[in-house]
Amino acid sequence: MATSESSSEKLGMSSIFQAHEEIPSIMAPTLGNVGPFTVATSSITVLFITVLVILLCIKVARFTIIPRTFQHVMELLYEKIASFIGSIVTDKNKARKIIPYVGALMVYLLIANLLHMMPGISGFYVIVNNEHVPLFRGATTDFNTTFGLALAIIVTIQIVGMKEQGIFGYLSHFIQIKQVYHGFKKSVGAGMIAIIGFLVGLIEIISEFAKTLSLSLRLFGNLFAHEVLMIILLGAFAFGIPAVWMAMGVLVGVVQSIVFVALTTVYYSLVLRKEGGKH
Repeated sequence: MATSESSSEKLGMSSIFQAHEEIPSIMAPTLGNVGPFTVATSSITVLFITVLVILLCIKVARFTIIPRTFQHVMELLYEKIASFIGSIVTDKNKARKIIPYVGALMVYLLIANLLHMMPGISGFYVIVNNEHVPLFRGATTDFNTTFGLALAIIVTIQIVGMKEQGIFGYLSHFIQIKQVYHGFKKSVGAGMIAIIGFLVGLIEIISEFAKTLSLSLRLFGNLFAHEVLMIILLGAFAFGIPAVWMAMGVLVGVVQSIVFVALTTVYYSLVLRKEGGKH
């Protein structure tokens, strides 16, 4: 009897210092369907982020010549993003074209990576399949979100490349039939070199698909791994260590936003024409 009471006391003490929560799955829990579309917890987060970004755009559009505190903060953020992009793209004309798109992407990612960790947001739970799951799952901890974002970026870059260089001029980087024709007109050696360039161009097509996977997997993998490790730490320690790891999550979210934006900036700059000449 004494042994069972002692065991129950130990169990009670351990439960005080431990938090029990299910390990998140790669696929976000689904809440239901709206027509042909499946609504997941990450979908709610994306919708919430979209509303926040729209409200932010409306607020920014109303900025005045004499700035207030919020305007000061946003202008400081813009200057930091512009300086960061300028350090990657040394061409000022290219940087000026890239900043609006990549700057908006940076703001979106910062919100998406950090929103689910903010107090008041992380405390909402719903019951799915008899389990309590967060209503606002991190948008970038769902591979569907990161893949869709990366795919949209790569498609946008292709469209910008065609607009900058012309459809046939841009596609000639991938399908170099014209170069092979002109190469053999010069000599057999030049033609063989052109064939190598033709094969390299085909590999470049594969690399465009690889960019989508690399961008999405890198962002998803880091944020999802942090969430899983957070749950594991909560299972062992309810106080102290999880708070430190949560702070690390903020750092991871910021760093991954910077990495994602840096890669997008490089990809974007490569398809832009140089001023005064062809790309």
